[in-house]
Amino acid sequence: MAYIDMEINAQNLPAPQPMVKALRAIEGMASGQVLKVTTDEPRSISNFEAMCLQLGHKLMEIVDWDGEYTLLVKKV
Repeated sequence: MAYIDMEINAQNLPAPQPMVKALRAIEGMASGQVLKVTTDEPRSISNFEAMCLQLGHKLMEIVDWDGEYTLLVKKV
């Protein structure tokens, strides 16, 4: 697993709130830093994929632990 620079717990937040919280966090991060987001919102996967594709960030990992999702995003 990659080094984690910041973590966000977005459990029990409806879409698109996990992505909105992540975008706010990424704004304050330096290029190359890694954000870990934990959520139980399944739509977050497609939201994060689209966000990274559009903004150029790297979606390093998606882990599904029986409905609890962990996403690692590296800021470009």
